[in-house]
Amino acid sequence: MVVTILLVLAEPLAEERLREVLTRRLLPFARFRQRLVREGGRYAWIEDAAFDLNAHLERRRLPEPADQRVLATLVGEVASRPLDPDRPLWRCVVVENVGAGCALLFRVHHCIADGIALLRVFLTLANRAPRSDREPARESSLEERREQARLAAKTAKAPKPLANGLARLRWGGALLAGLLRQLLVIPEPRTALRGALNGQKRMAWSAPIPLGDIARIRQRWGGRVNDVMLTVVAGALGRYLRARGDARPGLMVRLVVPVNLRPYQEDIQLGNQFAVAFLKLPLDVVDPVARLAAVRAHMEWVKASPEAMANLLLIRLVGGLPGGLERGLLRLLGLKATAVLTNVPGPEETLYLANAPVARVLAWVPQVTSIGIGVCVLSYAGAITIGVTTDQGVVAEPKELVVGIEAEIAELLARVGPDAA
Repeated sequence: MVVTILLVLAEPLAEERLREVLTRRLLPFARFRQRLVREGGRYAWIEDAAFDLNAHLERRRLPEPADQRVLATLVGEVASRPLDPDRPLWRCVVVENVGAGCALLFRVHHCIADGIALLRVFLTLANRAPRSDREPARESSLEERREQARLAAKTAKAPKPLANGLARLRWGGALLAGLLRQLLVIPEPRTALRGALNGQKRMAWSAPIPLGDIARIRQRWGGRVNDVMLTVVAGALGRYLRARGDARPGLMVRLVVPVNLRPYQEDIQLGNQFAVAFLKLPLDVVDPVARLAAVRAHMEWVKASPEAMANLLLIRLVGGLPGGLERGLLRLLGLKATAVLTNVPGPEETLYLANAPVARVLAWVPQVTSIGIGVCVLSYAGAITIGVTTDQGVVAEPKELVVGIEAEIAELLARVGPDAA
């Protein structure tokens, strides 16, 4: 359950500049100075009296040729190492020779914050224009905080107010029915997309996909960005199975999709504020336009149902059980999905960290129980990057899924035609 974030800088970053940025902009968030201890059967946050920034920093240099493939191998290697449970649960690896600049690879445990909050945290390391980095994060401009809060709230799903007692009764009944439905969901079918995890993670990512291209697809066939992303991911998973002779008529798989519950918040609040929904995706629909229509229809049903709230209630109930029973039930939940997909909106303009342009921002979702595939859709500076992480025991080469995703987007764009705007 560790989130991986990679900031690719267009210029090298000196050691003292990095320390200054982290000290002034990351460490004011208390969770990055605290560690977890077990007290009376529960975990509690305490200040790490022996906190040492050096213990959280590592410098690496890529072997030549230092290309994307070599960088991906390093990211997978770092992601396969557990964090030290006796220290604050984060780590930063500086990769010195990435292109003409460098990269900062952050690993942060999900118990510190969810993806939406973590992205906002790491955005505070950077500025919207080159300037002095001596301004602490808590003194960032009101305009910047409002812009970050607006982006974070774009994907939020707030519970609708219920008009009267009858409406509350109906909602309660629907919530109970949704909870029972989740308990009765049968495990996923056995395919080449599921298998025994071995703990060795592999990472890959797409080329930048202009948001304008996604807008053209949406204008032609409707839907939201998330609908298009679900459609192309389902297409890539179907391609992967067909390449192995594992396709079958009517095959559908479930994806775990986090649902952001954070309201508009100008100040950054850590912790986790999300639910999850299980989405069934058709893998046997080869036509991407027909698949998009099916995904949209299912998403509309999910949005109108209390399924995400039912899952939130279920996870909270499981979290209150004894550890052994909790782990057993979570393993059962892991059998009910094939992959995890999250969509995180990032800043719309280029940012600068220590006056170096942040060329790209990449992210990968954490491993969830026995699910071996994760997909993170992250927008930054007018483009989307799709990060795919897999466990080597399930999918040995995630780049194959990335190639499938890019092919599905290209096919949709070809169907839109050059004259669409």
